Amino acid sequence: MLKKLRKQFILSSLIPIFLVIVFAFFALTLITYSYERSQTVSALRAVLEGNINVAFFPSEELVKNLPSGAGPSKEYNEERLSSVELIALVDSDRNVAIWESSVYSDIDESDAKELISEALDGIDKTKGKELVGLIAGENLRYLAISTDNGYKIAFSDRSSEIDTILFMLRVFAIVGVAIMGLLFLIADYMARKAIEPVEKSWNEQNRFVADASHELKTPLTVILANMDIMQANKDSTVWEQNKWIENTKSEATRMTDLVNDMLFLARSDAHVDQSYNFQEINFSHVAEDCVLSFESVAFEKGIDLSSNIPLDLFATADEARIKQVMMVLIDNAIKYVSDKGSIFVTAEGNQRQVKFSVSNTGDPIPKEKQAHLFERFYRVDDSRAREKGGYGLGLAIAQNIMEAHGGTIGLEYSNEKGTCFAITLPLKQAKKR
Repeated sequence: MLKKLRKQFILSSLIPIFLVIVFAFFALTLITYSYERSQTVSALRAVLEGNINVAFFPSEELVKNLPSGAGPSKEYNEERLSSVELIALVDSDRNVAIWESSVYSDIDESDAKELISEALDGIDKTKGKELVGLIAGENLRYLAISTDNGYKIAFSDRSSEIDTILFMLRVFAIVGVAIMGLLFLIADYMARKAIEPVEKSWNEQNRFVADASHELKTPLTVILANMDIMQANKDSTVWEQNKWIENTKSEATRMTDLVNDMLFLARSDAHVDQSYNFQEINFSHVAEDCVLSFESVAFEKGIDLSSNIPLDLFATADEARIKQVMMVLIDNAIKYVSDKGSIFVTAEGNQRQVKFSVSNTGDPIPKEKQAHLFERFYRVDDSRAREKGGYGLGLAIAQNIMEAHGGTIGLEYSNEKGTCFAITLPLKQAKKR
C-alpha cells in the first residue's frame, strides 16, 4: 500500500509539471515557427518591393519591370533573400508576363508555371490583396500581392524554417527528458520523505496491533484455562474453586488495565480530546503523595526510598495526569532497582519550569536499548516482564501526557551508579492538542 501511495504521489506531482513543460515547449515552438515564417515573408516582401539582389536574380528586365509596393521594406533578414527561388509578374488575365528563378534554384519553365498557377488559385479562393501560402507537396512558401496590373508573386524555400523547428524539437526533447528525469528523482526523494512519517506510523500501528494481540492472548489463555478447570470440577464448592476465580479476576483486571492503556494511546494518536483539566497545582504536594504511595511497597521489598522535595512548587497542569506520570517513574524504579537497593526522588524549580527526577541503583540500561525505552510494549528485560507485571506502555503513556503539557520526559543517565528518569514541566503553558 505504501508503494502504491508513493507512486500516486510521484504521478500527482509529475503529471501537472509534465503538462506545463509540454505547453511551454509547444508555445515556444509556435512562437519560433511564427518568427521564422515572418522572416521568410519579410524576405519575400522585400524582393517584391524592389529590394532585389541582382546576384540572385540577374535579369535586368525583371528588375526594371518589378512594380514597387508601398516602398522598400527595411525589416528583413538579408540572409533569407538567398532562399527566394522564384519571382513572377502576372497580368490581370493571369498570363505570366515575366518570371525569373534564382541562380541557386533548379526550377524550370514548366515547374514555374505550375507553381504560379497554384498560387493564383489560392488568391482566387481568398480574394484578398495579399496572400501568404504554401505549395502542397513542395517545400515552398509564397507571397502574392495584388497590383493595379495583376499580381506579383515570390516563392521561397522553407528549408531554413523546417531545420530550425526540427532543431528546436530535438533540443526540447532532450531537455524535456532531462528535466523530467531530474524531476522524477526529486519527486521520488520527496515522496520517500513525505511518506516516511506515514510508513513509520503504519509500522508502529502494525506492531502495536501485533503486540497488543500478544499481550491480550496470555490473560485470555489463562482465563479460558481457569474456566476449563472449574467446569471440570462441577461438584466443587465456590470456596474450593476460589483459587481459579481469583486468578481469573486478576487476569481480567490486567486485561482491563491493558485495554484502557491502549485506548488512551489510540485516542492520543487520533488527536481525540483527552479532557485535560489544566489548573494551577501544588507540584510539591503531588510529588510527595506519589512517594508516600510507594513507601509500603519499598519497605516490603527492603528498598530504601528517600526524597528531597521542596515546599510549594507550583505549575499549571492536569494534576491527575502528572501524578500518573510520576507514579510510572517511581513504579519502574522499584521494578528495576537492585536487591536491597535505593531510590531517590527529587523535585526542583526555577522561574521557568519545575523538574521531577527518580533515580535508582542497579544495572545500567544497555546503550543500544536506551533509544527504544519510550516505544510501546518495549521492555528492557522482556523475559522478566510478566514477573514484574508490566506491559511496556507506561513510559509511552507518560511521554504522551508530557507532550500534551508542553513538557519533556527522558532518561537523564544510566551508568554504573544507577539510572535516572526526569520530567520537566513549564510553569505556564497552553494545551498542545
